[in-house]
Order: sequence, then structure tokens, then C-alpha cells
Amino acid sequence: MAELRWEWARETDATVGPWQGDVDFVAAVATWLGDDRRTVWTAGTHELAIGMVCLTEHIRMPSPRRAAGGRWGYLGHLYVRPTFRGSGIGEELVRRVTETADDRGYAKTVLSPTEPSIALYERCGFTRDNLHMARRR
Repeated sequence: MAELRWEWARETDATVGPWQGDVDFVAAVATWLGDDRRTVWTAGTHELAIGMVCLTEHIRMPSPRRAAGGRWGYLGHLYVRPTFRGSGIGEELVRRVTETADDRGYAKTVLSPTEPSIALYERCGFTRDNLHMARRR
């Protein structure tokens, strides 16, 4: 996970050097992964991780109309190494997230897309909702 996140950052920030197994960064990612509200999937082999995605659960504040606030998911950190893009890996990772969100009974799953990712999310059932995209159960 840490290496994938590092490679993702390198794509958008030329000041990020090549991955060399930064121990502090690995520890920071491990701490981030320890949050029970977060579920992460990876794609690849034991030798090479090629993709990842995260689903974070949010609990709505109760309202006068609904004492139980309800839950929703946020899909984030979808990344597939450039040489594997277009192979269906991203779509499979998103499918895992949406199946899990449905199984958990989330009212919706939202995300903040990049322009190049919008077509993928639309194929997976998400629609535009202001600056975000949403997929309702």
C-alpha cells in the first residue's frame, strides 16, 4: 500500500523521488490503515501490488426525522499503476467497494473524481452530484 501511494504521488509531484521503502512512510500508512472505519482492497501479486481502493464509513448525525443517523461510504484512493490501466482492474476494485457498501446497507457511496476517472465511475453506476459523484443503493 505504501509503495502504491508513493508511486501515485510521483505521478503528480515531480519532487517525489523513486520508492526506496521509506520506513517512516510505511509506518504512517500502517497507522492510517488501522482505522476500523476503513476497508482497503488491493490487486496484484505477492511480488507486485498494482492497484488499490478504499471505502471509509461515515455515520450521519441523527436528525429529528431519523433518530438513527444512517451510514454512507466514501470511495477514495483508487489507484492503478499506469501500465495496468485499461485492463479492468480499476473497475473490479470499484465493484468490490459497491458490493460491500450494498451489503453493509449504506444509503449511498460518494467520491471525488478526477476528470479522467469520471467515465469509469459512470460505468460503475455513479452519477454526478455537484463536485462529487454518488451511487445510491
